[in-house]
Amino acid sequence: MSTTTRTSTVDRFFDAVVERQASVYDTMRSTNERSHRFSRSLLEGARQSNRDWTEVGRRWLINPTDLVGVYEAMSEAVGNQQTRALALAREWIEDVVESQRESREVLKQGIGDWREAIESVQANAPTFLRRTGWSRQNSDKQPQAGAEK
Repeated sequence: MSTTTRTSTVDRFFDAVVERQASVYDTMRSTNERSHRFSRSLLEGARQSNRDWTEVGRRWLINPTDLVGVYEAMSEAVGNQQTRALALAREWIEDVVESQRESREVLKQGIGDWREAIESVQANAPTFLRRTGWSRQNSDKQPQAGAEK
């Protein structure tokens, strides 16, 4: 193997390492952004629930005998709260699915890169290292100790 070939192989190897690290960091960043977005949704839902229940209290204090109006405000507050809880659960499930998809892709790419690197090393190995009876096509046959051809 010439020095130029060895240098280009080393460069390709480290370029692949840097690329894989960038993929991992991008996945971590997007997971963090999803978590931040979910936290904002959770806080906004709590804020809106407080406003809804404050409206119930306001209606009751302004006119305690208006049971229908207070009941309507309570029903609206409960309905809104349930709607927000369902939307939040849906957002969480979508975020979990997206995180799993991204992680699976990064892992799949990493395993593919490792497989390609190992196959490249095996293909470029000196012949005396490849003269054993064991290969990928014959994976059930392990090399015999001391049995060299």
